Amino acid sequence: MRILDRERYWAFFKAYVICFTALVGLNVVIDAFSNFDEFLKRAQGAELVWVIGRYYLVHMSQYYDRLCGVISMMAAIFTVTWMQKNNELLAMLAAGISTQRVIRPVLISAVIVSLLAVYNQEVIMPRFAEELQRDHADDGKDKVDVKGAYDSNSIYVRGRDADRGTKSVMGFSATLPVRVSGEIRELTAEKARYIPQSALRSPLRGGWIARNASLNPPLDEKEKTEESAIIERVADPKGIPLPFDKPVSAGGDCYFLRTDLDFQSVTRRSEWYQFAPTVDLIRGLTLPSNESNRIEMAVFLHSRILRPALSLTLMFMSLPLVLGGYGRNMFINLGLSLGTSAIFYALIFVSQYLGGNSVIPPELAAWAPLIGFGTYARIRWWGIRT
Repeated sequence: MRILDRERYWAFFKAYVICFTALVGLNVVIDAFSNFDEFLKRAQGAELVWVIGRYYLVHMSQYYDRLCGVISMMAAIFTVTWMQKNNELLAMLAAGISTQRVIRPVLISAVIVSLLAVYNQEVIMPRFAEELQRDHADDGKDKVDVKGAYDSNSIYVRGRDADRGTKSVMGFSATLPVRVSGEIRELTAEKARYIPQSALRSPLRGGWIARNASLNPPLDEKEKTEESAIIERVADPKGIPLPFDKPVSAGGDCYFLRTDLDFQSVTRRSEWYQFAPTVDLIRGLTLPSNESNRIEMAVFLHSRILRPALSLTLMFMSLPLVLGGYGRNMFINLGLSLGTSAIFYALIFVSQYLGGNSVIPPELAAWAPLIGFGTYARIRWWGIRT
């Protein structure tokens, strides 16, 4: 690596840190002051500082996910403009070094931070997905609404509300279709808890344990044998985690319903897929529980895959404003670049909106902006002084 290359990498890194701190910090300050009363509902005094600090530390990944393209573009603009302002670019051009070679470290740095954004969306955000979906006043202990959903066997599971502490659903109800139980049956329970496959100490896993429950109409002896793979009456629930945070009232039977519809599937918000890894998005497109927002998920999946390319396209559209001889004023160049970014993201939003409302196919909604802006960026790139 040459000395001039090291200087360009270091200049890009400094500009990137400054732009990241400015944009993300501005979002944090505005959001904190706007929702300070909501934080006061959760804590007071020194604990309030900890609550606010953790909230925005976790949400830093979300802010970065939204702003990574703009931050990369701004860092590139600052780096190249500073080179022109100090006549470094002119000296290197006079020495016979092409413009493309001079800015190569800037382009490589942009690719690296694009990969960092991919790591953020695939690893960091999914790890804190539940916290990222909470409101400012939500401490993770409040009850949440339960959204009815179908599993892969067309069993419809619903409830009144849910307790996240014990992973229990109150007012639990499940409708078993004819092809599963021979006739339509309704399983109802005061409370139920989902036992995941990872609960190795539990004798029953991969389904809902419902106590104080009733099955209408009940299974006869023949059906109990045939349908035990889906639902079974549990005579001795010893070792199975209780779905209750207080003593259980007497009465009713205990049933275990095997299903791939877990606690998160019936309590998560409609925008959950925005915080999920790409593998879960692809798998989620085939699940019946996501039928209501399948189109939005498809558009988001295609857009996520193309996001690094779109971020680089924005940079290739903005750099010619500086390298094409439009001036050395850093703020004018930045203003023109931000204006370009506004048009860029506005048209992307319109395309995704049309795709989400089935006006155009999801694939076209994601690819059309890249094809259009990519072609325009290539044309503008020809105007760079070499």
